[in-house]
Amino acid sequence: MTFDLITGLVVAAAFAAGALVYQRTAPPEGQTTALSRGERLAVALGAAATVIVIGGYLGSGFRGIEHAADTQSAGAVKSGAGR
Repeated sequence: MTFDLITGLVVAAAFAAGALVYQRTAPPEGQTTALSRGERLAVALGAAATVIVIGGYLGSGFRGIEHAADTQSAGAVKSGAGR
């Protein structure tokens, strides 16, 4: 695994999204019916994970999947031609 600029940006965006969601879901002063601290943390972690998944696909995920599929199909063609 290499750490490049895209990876750094995705991780920074995930931290920012998690912190923003955690702060935005805080209850206003005096309100008693709101999300608990644990529920807010779970929502924030879900937002951060969503940013990581989407950022991973946008960064290089689609190319990586296509490249791996091409390599496997090329290996199958070569092994079949040698028979």
